[in-house]
Amino acid sequence: MVNGVDPNNPADLYDELMARRAALEQEVRRRLSRHSEEVLRQLPLASGSTEAVSGRTDGIRLTANGSLQATLTFRDVDGVTSTVTLRADPGGQVEEYAAEENESEVVAPIQTRDESDERRSIVTALAREHLSTGAADDFLVMLRPALRLVHAGENEQAVAQLGGLPTLPINSWPVWGGHGPLGHVLSFDCAPVAAMLPELGLPTDGRLAFFYFDDRYDDCESTVGSWDPSSHPGFRVLHLHPELSTRASITDAATPVPPGLAPFPVVALAAVRTVTWPSHETPLAQAVWNRHGLTGPRPGVPAPAVGALYEDLWKLPGGGYDTHQIGGHPCPQQNSVEMEVEQLRRGLVGEPFEWSDPSVHSAASEWQLLLQVASDDDAGMMWGDVGQLYYLVQNAQQPQDALFTWQCG
Repeated sequence: MVNGVDPNNPADLYDELMARRAALEQEVRRRLSRHSEEVLRQLPLASGSTEAVSGRTDGIRLTANGSLQATLTFRDVDGVTSTVTLRADPGGQVEEYAAEENESEVVAPIQTRDESDERRSIVTALAREHLSTGAADDFLVMLRPALRLVHAGENEQAVAQLGGLPTLPINSWPVWGGHGPLGHVLSFDCAPVAAMLPELGLPTDGRLAFFYFDDRYDDCESTVGSWDPSSHPGFRVLHLHPELSTRASITDAATPVPPGLAPFPVVALAAVRTVTWPSHETPLAQAVWNRHGLTGPRPGVPAPAVGALYEDLWKLPGGGYDTHQIGGHPCPQQNSVEMEVEQLRRGLVGEPFEWSDPSVHSAASEWQLLLQVASDDDAGMMWGDVGQLYYLVQNAQQPQDALFTWQCG
């Protein structure tokens, strides 16, 4: 026990973190107010609004070592901008943090490995090897770019955070009423991801945080599934805006898990820009097979040429069932992911769903993968029997409207 805090007691950790947050927020407000008062004293009486010279903050963030940190930006009456960073370490007081001399104010764009051209060349060769010219052409039109997320190496810049603690507005941890809190699965900042994968159409502001009720809280008593619309509150995508924090509203702070729910171990993820293909049983792909006489002997079983193509595609890195991915096509382990999400959508609004209904197939083709999260030993994530989570959207500009399904082998 350190300073009265038991590191093994979630309640103690919560209280200690909230106390540090309150102290840091108080100091942030004090400094922003002091700056505003100084500006008012320096401005000529006829100047009017102080909006152009007011201070602002990017919110309160949790750093990797457990510190809470807030950066304040001030603009004075002469138009000069300055920044101050405040930090509250575990068990410590709020202090001003001096940046190292070699730290730069200009943040370079995140550098991403890009295997797109090489991957497209390989997939093109495989398609032309196994399919007729027309079928190969139609198959290749369906390819989509994506970001494959891999464990970040020592010198790689992280793009996403798998597990760990999210940065949320206070008292906003998602909860499934009557069941319990959702687990934090993954978070990423929109701006760098949107720059690396503009084809997806994500917002360029804010941060996305993905949650899922994964049965750990109630010992597998509750299951979230696309077949059960009543389980809809068991997943959530939050579009957060820490960059909009102001003196009056410090929006986001590092939030510990609610008592009784252990966070997943944190894993930093780097990005590899790549190319993906649709699963052979998606409505989009089925339309191509039907057009070229490549329909399988029964639902879910591909024609021999299609099966041979996918056998080779699955051997490519990131072509199997163990991939974290933003955008592109999902990699299902059972049925078409898009069909399952359309099943959920129709269940939520009371519309009929039939697997063989052409209108259902057409609607399912409108869904776009937002995020796929595989089981991951390092993050302590096991979705059923080595399964995967899928969050899909119809409009990537509205990621908070994503629907969800999951599958396992």
